[in-house]
Amino acid sequence: MDQGQSIFVGNIKGGVGKSTISAFLFDYFRIRFPKRSVQLLDTDRQGTAFELVEPLAKEGDVRHFPVSDRFDGLSLVTVDSILRRMRTEETSLTIVDTGAGWPGNVWQIAMICECIIVPTSLSWADLRPTIEFIREMDERKENNVTITPHLIIVPNRIPPGQRDLSKLSENLEGLNVVLAPPLSDLSLVRQMSSNFQGLKDAEGTRFYNEFIRLGDFITDYVLSGKLSAIFQDELEESKRF
Repeated sequence: MDQGQSIFVGNIKGGVGKSTISAFLFDYFRIRFPKRSVQLLDTDRQGTAFELVEPLAKEGDVRHFPVSDRFDGLSLVTVDSILRRMRTEETSLTIVDTGAGWPGNVWQIAMICECIIVPTSLSWADLRPTIEFIREMDERKENNVTITPHLIIVPNRIPPGQRDLSKLSENLEGLNVVLAPPLSDLSLVRQMSSNFQGLKDAEGTRFYNEFIRLGDFITDYVLSGKLSAIFQDELEESKRF
């Protein structure tokens, strides 16, 4: 690793768990990598991830820069500037949370990240806009001739006994995506305490084990560069034929 890394959490569909996943990812990485500089940039105008995590974080590690049609471009320029500066620091890791709706110019930020985390349930109400979002991001990657950011689908609100994700796979067929380990209902964890305590508050629960598995997946495949190496090998192989 010769530069800082960044993770973009996005989906045009609201209510799929973007802010909660961003908050738990921040907590997971600051525990997993105590010597790395972990930051969270919340661009959702509601500021949910910022409100959840700010009491747990060191001053300046969590910041809120609302980006939407209601705000001018200053926040977007600021986020872009911070992210690019953080990526010059080898040990930095930045998580960017986003709001619902089409990303607009925010996609420029997504394109310099290692991956886009896209949470979704299996309901068609969530899947339909999610697929539109993924297709848009996949086309932008193709136009930029790049294998990153990796599109990582996080199945959310999956019943514990359900192991069949074939419906999701079928709907994503033909798209350049990777399925991550699934999660149960995030809202249950947020209601465990009036004060968000991150993963510590979830210890001993099924969700805790699920999220550790998700964090380990992102660490082992995305941040390690293993996923990029796999896609690069496939790209080189396709050029031979």
